[in-house]
Amino acid sequence: MLRSMKYGLYGAVLAGLVAAPVVWSSVDKSIKLVVDGQPRTVQTTADQVGQLLSSRGYRVTSHDLLAPSAHSAIHNGMRVVLRRGRLLHLDVNGKRTDVWTTAPTVQEALAQLGYATSDFVSVSRARRLPLAPTDIAIRTPRLVTIVHDGKRDQVTTTDQTVGALFADLGISVSSGDRLAPASASALRNDMTITLQRVDKRTAVRTETVPYATTKRRDSSLVVGTTKIVTPGRDGKLRVTYSFVYLDGKVIGRTKLKSVMISKPRTQILNVGTKRIVTQGNAPAQVASAPVPSPSSAQGIARSMLTARGWGSDQFDCLVTLWNHESGWRVHAANPSGAYGIPQALPGYKMSSAGPDWQNSAETQIKWGLGYISDRYGTPCGAWSQWQANGGWY
Repeated sequence: MLRSMKYGLYGAVLAGLVAAPVVWSSVDKSIKLVVDGQPRTVQTTADQVGQLLSSRGYRVTSHDLLAPSAHSAIHNGMRVVLRRGRLLHLDVNGKRTDVWTTAPTVQEALAQLGYATSDFVSVSRARRLPLAPTDIAIRTPRLVTIVHDGKRDQVTTTDQTVGALFADLGISVSSGDRLAPASASALRNDMTITLQRVDKRTAVRTETVPYATTKRRDSSLVVGTTKIVTPGRDGKLRVTYSFVYLDGKVIGRTKLKSVMISKPRTQILNVGTKRIVTQGNAPAQVASAPVPSPSSAQGIARSMLTARGWGSDQFDCLVTLWNHESGWRVHAANPSGAYGIPQALPGYKMSSAGPDWQNSAETQIKWGLGYISDRYGTPCGAWSQWQANGGWY
């Protein structure tokens, strides 16, 4: 009887030892776990996918991709894929935005988001994305027109600013140059950038200093006649200027210093005051005809312009020009020595048009139109010169 119990006990123990591996193998499972594209085989006794991941230290969030789901039952040989979400702080052409991705690398993330391989990216495309947020700047190619140094170029660029583009192209910009838009401005598609070169140079010029005219009343001369007692002589002045050029054209001038080479000599001019009175039937002699009014002087000028073939537009320019110069007054005089309706400098230049140049509107206008025709072509050309030079022609 004891022998039978002994063998029965041994049998029970042996049965338990044989059965134990069968029970264990039904609990322990081999799983292929792929996390962010990295596969490995793990052993687990978990019943569900979520339990498996939790036991391995993975916490699944709403930004992750998990297949099969966390509540799916686990069976031996199963494949579980987890792609964890990464937050990207994107700066796309200066505009910031946040996106989530489950791509493990920058290249895959940009491909998922639809960005081309030709776009500029601030980090390496081969870089693996960390779980922490990543800052990425993206610049899409833009077509930009650059106007500089007499050229007009079109370039395609992924640079962010005007300054960065000019640096890449090797276009130097000096501190005084005019750049529009400014160097720090963000680039936009179809933008036009203009660079104007500003240059400063000094130059020395010899200028004429017009002589002044002193008039003296002379009772021995008939009214309307004059006599030069001491001829005037222009002086010479050496002037140093600083010129400002914009793309090769002068836009500003500053006088730095001046040195008198020779002083002007004042002209002494005697002006007749003697009047001849009529006696009997003898004709009366007068100094000169009545001085014409500005309006009558303009009438004379209109006739002369018509004779030259100039139209009303040229007459309008002439009226404006000589309004500024003399107000169309025959005896208008300037301390510089300029005289008459056209402000000839010196005034006696007008004697080439007639001996009565001091009192005759017709003679002065005749000389003035000849001067304008020879030097500027037309009155409108002279008026343009007057405006450009700040009040002289």
